[in-house]
Amino acid sequence: MATAKEIAYERIRNSIFSGKFQPGYQLKEEELANSLNVSRTPVREALRMLADQGLIEIRSNRRSYVADVTEAQFEELMDILSFLESYSAARAARRISKEALEELRQLNAEIEEAVDDDPRFLQLNSRFHRAIHRAAGSHKLYELIDRIIDFHHNLYFKFGQIPARHNPLSVVEHGNIIEALEEGDEEYAALMMKAHNESVRRAFRQYWREHGELPGAKSA
Repeated sequence: MATAKEIAYERIRNSIFSGKFQPGYQLKEEELANSLNVSRTPVREALRMLADQGLIEIRSNRRSYVADVTEAQFEELMDILSFLESYSAARAARRISKEALEELRQLNAEIEEAVDDDPRFLQLNSRFHRAIHRAAGSHKLYELIDRIIDFHHNLYFKFGQIPARHNPLSVVEHGNIIEALEEGDEEYAALMMKAHNESVRRAFRQYWREHGELPGAKSA
């Protein structure tokens, strides 16, 4: 049976993904507790979990808001993610099991079927990357990556779409990563992961050129 914290987490998270709570929306503990029919404690715990995942931000005044992202923040997070994911892929190449490789192939097949469905694509893509980082065998590394890996979702919440024309290319790039992991080639795996991250970065940059500068893009 789900705990009050788990119920609060799922419902708040679903409200963010559905667009009910949009970027910049203030999440008030008392209002959430009343609407969810739980006490403020599980709501507070759920908000902390969502903050750890980058979906909300808890500011110095302890108020919580659905996370937004600027172009400057995107570039910074991509720098960090590219470094961490490449290192993790190299570790995974030394450790990944046949079962984990099969899981990646299956996930990438599902991703290929979801290239025209942004929300499903994002969630499957997240599962694909997380499977690689679990295979890297480092709890601390996984914890660091887990905090920022889904920040692309915040861009989807902001605009209601992602650069979907890049999605089929992501499937190809995932295949290259799987091939490198299967060969156990650390350098190749790191290179393919970095190439994938930079490809995603370029797609979002092009998106912004076409749709105009993000609000607040000049600030970090």
